[in-house]
Amino acid sequence: MQKGMTTTLQTLIDHIETMDAPERVALQKQLDEAGVLDQFDVWQPQPGPQTEGYFSEADLTLYGGAAGGGKTDLIAGLALFAHHKAAIYRQSLKSLKGLIERMNTLMRSAGLGKIAGNPPRWTGPDERMIEFGHLGLPGSEEDWQGRDHDLKAFDEGAQMDPRKILFVLGWLRTTRKDQRCRGLIATNPPLGGQGDFLNEWFAPWLDPLHPLYGIVMHGELLWAVFVDDGDSVRTVWVDGPGPVEVEGEVRTPKSRTFIPARRRDNAYLGQDYDAQLDQMPEPMRTALKTGDFQAARQDHDWQVIPSEWIELAFQRHDDGVDADKKMDVLAVDVAQGGKDKTVLQPLRGRRFDESIVRKGTDTRDGADVGALIIKERRDNALIVVDCTGGWGGDTVGFLTRENSIAVEKCVFSAQSGEVARDSRIPFYNLRAQLYWRLREALHPKSGSGLAIKRSATVKAQLTAQRWKLKGGKILIESKEDIKNRLGSSPDEADAIVEALGWKDKAEIARVLKSEQRTGAAPLDDPLGGF
Repeated sequence: MQKGMTTTLQTLIDHIETMDAPERVALQKQLDEAGVLDQFDVWQPQPGPQTEGYFSEADLTLYGGAAGGGKTDLIAGLALFAHHKAAIYRQSLKSLKGLIERMNTLMRSAGLGKIAGNPPRWTGPDERMIEFGHLGLPGSEEDWQGRDHDLKAFDEGAQMDPRKILFVLGWLRTTRKDQRCRGLIATNPPLGGQGDFLNEWFAPWLDPLHPLYGIVMHGELLWAVFVDDGDSVRTVWVDGPGPVEVEGEVRTPKSRTFIPARRRDNAYLGQDYDAQLDQMPEPMRTALKTGDFQAARQDHDWQVIPSEWIELAFQRHDDGVDADKKMDVLAVDVAQGGKDKTVLQPLRGRRFDESIVRKGTDTRDGADVGALIIKERRDNALIVVDCTGGWGGDTVGFLTRENSIAVEKCVFSAQSGEVARDSRIPFYNLRAQLYWRLREALHPKSGSGLAIKRSATVKAQLTAQRWKLKGGKILIESKEDIKNRLGSSPDEADAIVEALGWKDKAEIARVLKSEQRTGAAPLDDPLGGF
């Protein structure tokens, strides 16, 4: 490329950098459609996620997810055309080969020389620099102490130690006027438990248990600070960019965002690459094809219900199990005000349909919840309300006293008196009994055929439940313990186990009512004259 062309491109980039982000994206699209940059044999971001990632104003961006989403090219484009001094990391130097080859191709087209040396490095005019490093070996991050860059990019960041990433980001800085600084983590979803820290660092976009999941948009900026707890580093989300006191210390938040990209967003890869991904074993195939950061998540050793069993229940619902059945149970988890949610869970035969969820602020008292129950109830279904801690008492009162509707009460902390069917170990309380009964029913060999409406939130809440033995009894974490650990309440999961817990009673009551209507006397009254 001629020197004048390079200058023109840089002038365009400098002008774009002064524009607001939405204007930048709109301009980029106009340039792409008009073919203005086709005369230059240089890189430009593809329309869609790559363009959004290129112009994102986040201090720390997570980009990618699915394989083939253009992660490598985004790193290359940012280092070559948007930043003055860049450092690019992978887990090992050997694994940088493909990225360096791609960048050398672009640099030859732009007349910028090539990357060379061991470790690899490029130095350009006006003290421009691109360095490459690895973070795989113990202490490797210390080689980068005090070395400032305005771009710190981590390719396949899920493979890296989070503390090493944070250490290196400590020197994300510049003295160059108007040069922005950014950290970029480009990666596929975590596999085999490695990289699970990303689900916490970018929880509003990735973790179905986070209160903002499904509300915050991809590419939207949120502000947070990292807090070191000794064994781990956690995130505290705050309302904005201004200084804020966190655990007694004034901190300055930094912005984060997540921009997902899939193979279909990359015009340079086609069906042959899709076919190659199809050869991968599960759950790797699903994680790499969909970019789902939860797909390959490892089950905890003390997890109550295996993820695979939940997926089988999702599939049965997809296949239409009991789609024509009447509603047997409507289970209710009550939140009157506050940040928790009121959840109504319908059960039709073996089929858990989509839960009905309302904000706690929209169901402030028993009348609000009761009116919602009356509206959503079908087929004279049995109603069961969670009265643990007394929260459901107002709802029960509204339904029974003011509307003469019978209600069953569920108190998770109540004694059980039952035992696990396989081990004969007793349950510590009703909560343990109800969750364990769901585990037993979802076992592939149980024959129960339960079907659950597919939902990332439901799966996350069901797989979050852990158990232990206490005093020789099966104990499952309380809702409060889970909420403290995860930051949100497992309301939908609780409603599911409530509904299952009262399924048999609802079916028996329905049979008895049918016999009363027809005048037939049952040969064997299973309730003993109930």
